[in-house]
Amino acid sequence: MLFVNNPGTWNPEIVPAQLLHAEWHGCTFADLIFPFFLFIVGVAMPFSDARQQEKGIPFWKSILSAGRRTIVLYLLGAFLVSGALGRPVLYFGILQRIAVLYFATFLFLRLKARWQAILAAACLLVWWGFMAWGTAPGVTTGSFERDVNFAQYIDGLILPEGNLETVFSLIPGLATVLFGILIGRLLLTCRDQVRVMKTLAFAGIGGILIGIVWQFAVPWNKILWSSSFAVYAAGWSCIVLLFFYWMIEVKGWRKPAFPLIVFGMNAITLYVATGLFVRGVLLSWQVPYQGTKTSLTGYLYQTFASWTTPTIGSLLYSTVVIILAFALGNWMYRRKLFLKV
Repeated sequence: MLFVNNPGTWNPEIVPAQLLHAEWHGCTFADLIFPFFLFIVGVAMPFSDARQQEKGIPFWKSILSAGRRTIVLYLLGAFLVSGALGRPVLYFGILQRIAVLYFATFLFLRLKARWQAILAAACLLVWWGFMAWGTAPGVTTGSFERDVNFAQYIDGLILPEGNLETVFSLIPGLATVLFGILIGRLLLTCRDQVRVMKTLAFAGIGGILIGIVWQFAVPWNKILWSSSFAVYAAGWSCIVLLFFYWMIEVKGWRKPAFPLIVFGMNAITLYVATGLFVRGVLLSWQVPYQGTKTSLTGYLYQTFASWTTPTIGSLLYSTVVIILAFALGNWMYRRKLFLKV
């Protein structure tokens, strides 16, 4: 997420297409990052809940704790959006979406696995049903095209104009987190590594194939978080998790995973800190460059581009942002500073 959110330039003729979000329908690598994030939130939840149960903490107290986390995470997201707009707002955004979906799925965390699977499927079908048959002023019934679909009509009643983190898409987004919870339960309870890998492979390939077939009726669309996109992204989430499970748990290759541990132990902190640093320093500070002034971002990008090519220059700038985030994360990790929401 840090890499695709911080290119040296947003020029689509320079940045590789897979590092840019699809303009509307379609799915790129960049489109899969946020679903991966939501999926892994779901994977982690059964582990956290198991620790709560071991301590004998009642579920109602766990709900209160989840509510506190939700509020803190939502306000952090609102803080970032407010900084970008230059005024205090409570608009919906990335962290706000994570917060709402985390709390919503937490309420169903202790259901039996089959009911969680049924609920996930119901979310996907209900969303599709509304899109296929929902009617409203200015809506083309059954359409998934921009500005004439039922989801955007509902969003327009709730959100300010131009807000891309939609509300109606929370319905299939709930399924994304539930898919993660189901996989988390598998990892928590199953000690047979071969069975875990087979299940991840089956779920991954199945999700990808279902998503490919379904997109002929319901196009992939990250902004709408279409049902086909949710299933397709969940399939890829399982495949990526399978790779890391095989590398770390089966093969025991833990040293190559150390940078990921550094990022993972303070994921939200590094996301927020990097966003503030990029906006407050790299994009704001003006420095001389070839007889004029430009931001530090522009200076670094143009310098790298002059050494290599514009595309590589943009990727090198993204890499610098990642290195700075890792340096902060590694400093915190060495000092055992783990900031939890």
